[in-house]
Amino acid sequence: MKKYLSSKEWIQEFQEFMSTEPIDPSEGVSQQILSQVHADLTPSAGKVFLRLSLIHAVVGAITLLFCPQFGISPLGGMGLMSLFMNWGEQACMLGCGAVFMGASFLVASCVLRVEEVRVIRKTELLQVGALGLLSLGIFLCTGLGVVFGLGLFWLLGSLIGGLATLEAGWALRNWFNSHFRYS
Repeated sequence: MKKYLSSKEWIQEFQEFMSTEPIDPSEGVSQQILSQVHADLTPSAGKVFLRLSLIHAVVGAITLLFCPQFGISPLGGMGLMSLFMNWGEQACMLGCGAVFMGASFLVASCVLRVEEVRVIRKTELLQVGALGLLSLGIFLCTGLGVVFGLGLFWLLGSLIGGLATLEAGWALRNWFNSHFRYS
């Protein structure tokens, strides 16, 4: 059975706490804590890119269910490609690249820690471009015959989609935090 303290007991406990001699932590402990706080507040771009790549692998695989990239689809069928193809091959590649990369950056901007999203935003063109090139390289490694011109449209779409949804997700996150955070 848990015993609850009365108001007098709380005051007595607090006064006893306040009367004790302060103990300074050792220099080693202080430095360890400060370095951990610094690492948490300033994550490295490499570690953030690794986490972003893992998110992209999962989300990208999911997007293949409804928008096959270069003919890769676990379920078969054309999905969103049939809609995008109404505007031509180049528009289809732009749209597919935007969906493929955009979904990943939207999820990443909502799932990663604020500090990690800030790192991505500081180097967003590099991060989005590298992930787009990596993805295109993986598609090429699967043995697909990607036409150079269409691949460039896909890469352009992935850049536009990734950058736009990263910013949209950041704005959504900030709006949500400002409206629903306890004061």
